[in-house]
Amino acid sequence: MLFEWFRSRRTNLLLGGRSVIVNASDRKDLFDRTWDARSQVHEYGGAAAIVFNSVLYFSNFDDKRVYMREAGKTPTPVTPENDKHRFADFAIHPKCPELLISILEDHADPHPSRVKTCLALINTTSSTVTKVVEGADFYACPRFSPSGDHLLWQQWFFPDMPFQSSEIKVAKVVLNLDAKSLKVESPTHVAGKTEEVSAQDPNWASDACLFFTSDVSGYQNPWKFEFENGDTSTGYPLPILRDPVEEEFGLPQWWLSRHGSGALSDNLVAFMSMRKGRSALYICDLRTGDRTEVPTTYAQIEWMHGDGKGKVVMLGLPSDADERLVSLTLGPDGKPTLTLLIPPSEGDESLPLEFVSPGEYHALKLAPDNRTCHITYYSPRNPNYSGGLPGEKPPIVVHIHGGPWYMESANLNWTKQFYTSRGWALVDINYGGSTGFGRAFRETLVGKWGVLEIHDAHQTVLQLDALGLADAKRAVVYGGSAGGYSVLQIATNLPKAFAAGSPHYGIGDMRKLDEILHKFEYYLCDRLMGGTWEECEDVWRERSPVYHVDKVEMPLLILQGKEDTVIPAEQMIEVEEKLKAKGCKVELILFDGEGHGWRKAETVETELAKSLEFFNEVIGIGSAMR
Repeated sequence: MLFEWFRSRRTNLLLGGRSVIVNASDRKDLFDRTWDARSQVHEYGGAAAIVFNSVLYFSNFDDKRVYMREAGKTPTPVTPENDKHRFADFAIHPKCPELLISILEDHADPHPSRVKTCLALINTTSSTVTKVVEGADFYACPRFSPSGDHLLWQQWFFPDMPFQSSEIKVAKVVLNLDAKSLKVESPTHVAGKTEEVSAQDPNWASDACLFFTSDVSGYQNPWKFEFENGDTSTGYPLPILRDPVEEEFGLPQWWLSRHGSGALSDNLVAFMSMRKGRSALYICDLRTGDRTEVPTTYAQIEWMHGDGKGKVVMLGLPSDADERLVSLTLGPDGKPTLTLLIPPSEGDESLPLEFVSPGEYHALKLAPDNRTCHITYYSPRNPNYSGGLPGEKPPIVVHIHGGPWYMESANLNWTKQFYTSRGWALVDINYGGSTGFGRAFRETLVGKWGVLEIHDAHQTVLQLDALGLADAKRAVVYGGSAGGYSVLQIATNLPKAFAAGSPHYGIGDMRKLDEILHKFEYYLCDRLMGGTWEECEDVWRERSPVYHVDKVEMPLLILQGKEDTVIPAEQMIEVEEKLKAKGCKVELILFDGEGHGWRKAETVETELAKSLEFFNEVIGIGSAMR
């Protein structure tokens, strides 16, 4: 079995973030350092490789071509040279394995609104590429039925992102006489509605049944679509569960192939859901609607892939160890079993349990309108230190996640444990607008970005202080990207709410961000600001921290990549100069070779050491514990 590590491993951080394909049996890379199996479709990539009959196909990051790698051989290209083309999310025809369907993103015209996306056919023998489905702005999840007679896919349109609205289609596949090409005919609408309903993550349970999730109930729940005699027009969508549940099944599609489900058989499908900030794992019966929970120790489950023959492989993220490759199988008696496919080795990183601060989920009701905010609280924990004085509340690090349509789960995060093992409490704020808590909760951020999440962060600290879990006077805040923007917004709008802040590659100017957004997020600012720049320029300016640096009072540690194209380093240099001129405590650290996010191990190490030193100094703890 082969497994694609879509996220950079710690060893890869040392290589600058190269993505490799790993053989799960011996944990060896399948190719050398000259290759990088990474895609940039939808900018965030994912789904960069597929394996069929021991042949690997992958999208190579450097030249954007698709390569074929047969066992023991050097990869060879199967698409023409064209650095304007990006490929990802492959499907191999089961009867004609030389034919691949792929998302093709064409950047011949680089303006985000004019980048063309389609489903394309790659003939790996002739190295030709042909469009087979087009017309939508975005595509995902192309999948052949087990017989190869049908193709399903997901599509959506501007101005939405897939978790706001998307559609699922299924069509008949027609092979030409020599089986060197194919076309799709008679597409049928399965589910989803533009600007209203998000149907996503489709796949096949059998030749006549596909499964997916839909948020028509307000939460992403499992659905199915069955048809008869090979005629998709006879099908209709039905919920799999007898009654909808207030849990989000599946995951938002920031990355392709980040599946939250997988088929075990024609009638049984494994689904993950988010429940109180953690993943739950279920086996759902498509015939009866029964839902059986499979107990796990994983805080997060993702990247699920089923073989339809009794096995689903997934990535399990524990609270006390690094990610694990896990299989779910059914025994002869139908009893589910979870098995580690790759046992922990000496190279794996974990913490002794006595050092691990487990996350505690809380649903807080915030003033003044009693609105819910979901948080995960981590208390200080280190058996080698006794803590503070009797009755003393711990200082707290507040983490604001990026996105902003994202969520922070409770799996092991070394940064968080770094702080909790050194006397700090830490809290993750899944503020209004975070994913994983239903459509209505996510949509609360529309028109309120830069206002709602900073209110939630401040009110959370006040509540934790009242509960004796944190000292609000010794609260500091950090976040990256959209989270860094929120830190800057706190600094300019709530200047006395926190003792210090650290924006990492934080957004300072909404107009400049809007000008460089890629296609996938092209309308993000318009929606979150409540209108376009032309419609509400005053709002955009009001929520752009660079215009309000004069209001900053709290100390800031600004971390910025020199090669960041989203947040130019010059912008943060200007902020630092203005703050120094008015006598504020501010420090700017610029990282060579880093862009919008860290890819180097030494950058992460510097971030942690400098941040701890800065925060300890501000609140008067003294020298940092190393």
